[in-house]
Amino acid sequence: MLVFPLIGTVLLISTAAADQDPLADRGNWALGVALPSSSGLDLSLWKVHSPVTALGLEMGFSWYYSDHTYDDLENLDRNDSQSQYRSLRLQLRPTVKQYRPMHDRVAPFVFYQVHADFSVWDRQEETGSRMTQSTNSNSDLGIALGLGVDWFPFQRISLSGQTGLDLSYLYEEFRSNREWEWSLKTFQTEVAALVYF
Repeated sequence: MLVFPLIGTVLLISTAAADQDPLADRGNWALGVALPSSSGLDLSLWKVHSPVTALGLEMGFSWYYSDHTYDDLENLDRNDSQSQYRSLRLQLRPTVKQYRPMHDRVAPFVFYQVHADFSVWDRQEETGSRMTQSTNSNSDLGIALGLGVDWFPFQRISLSGQTGLDLSYLYEEFRSNREWEWSLKTFQTEVAALVYF
């Protein structure tokens, strides 16, 4: 007769444990977007691998253009100068998140990430009949790891942020100069909204 209470106790314990798994019953996939996306468009696609693990690919894209003309009333010594600036940045970041048990809709996680970043920008200035132009580009490869947290206000929606350490190898080309360097830095991400389906 003790079998039924024992089975009931085991089921209650297993149910409570399942409730602590952050990704249980939320869906197999998730789409994310950075909020606010001040640096451009930052999207992510996640595959729920297990109730405590998610595999993702984060993609970033930003483009900037500015065009300014100085007339002789604003700046007499520039004599109707015009300046143009253009920049483009692309990022790819494969990421693994490993979650810890939830507490009151909050799920901490550890993340591991590999990233590739490419940027190019161009500046052009024209003063009278004289024009100068400079182009710069850099490539960045690295790894990052750190801590983050997801808050689930709803079953299939979360807000996520993370911070950590980043080790990168940077290659930069400016005119005829080329430079290579290693960098180790801390970083903090923007808040991202994720929708599970």
